Amino acid sequence: MAATIPGRPGRAGYPASVDHAAASPVGLVLLVGMMGAGKSTVGRAVAARLGWPYLDNDDLVRTLSGLDAPALVATHGVDELHRVELAALEEVLRHPRPLVASAAGFAVAGLAATRFPRERAMVVWLRARADTLRARIGDGADRRADALSEPWLAETATRRAGTFAAVADLVLDVDDAAIEDVVASIVEEILARS
Repeated sequence: MAATIPGRPGRAGYPASVDHAAASPVGLVLLVGMMGAGKSTVGRAVAARLGWPYLDNDDLVRTLSGLDAPALVATHGVDELHRVELAALEEVLRHPRPLVASAAGFAVAGLAATRFPRERAMVVWLRARADTLRARIGDGADRRADALSEPWLAETATRRAGTFAAVADLVLDVDDAAIEDVVASIVEEILARS
């Protein structure tokens, strides 16, 4: 069962001098959740704190297809975006460890939970309400058009919640949490596994 830790304002983080790679059996931190949950922001911060490389789903989509997600959908359709997102996740799973990475919600739902790496891996679900997701998405730049619809976000988040819960080792409610507190919670969980 996944641990659930709400945001903890005012929490101090860990010093950058800690050798997290040597201190932990976790080799992959995979961030999952809806668009706007903060996977890219948190992923980069966790990677910086740990001194590990970071692979971002959006960057992998651009690398694999030559287009960002909105252009890919406009040119080739949503099915092609989903195919490329699944390929991006497969690329993450093949990448050498240690690694912090983010995965698209569709790819997580499209990849059977049994295919998720469990040895030396920790899957973190960044869970957020639809209104939080919509606010964070802003004007929708670099996002598919659906991202501007709060009802679509709510329905999709509800539909994917079971999959995210099934694969998550750690669930963090990020609506009111500061980035540094989310990062500290993830690093704390990694260190607890050592």
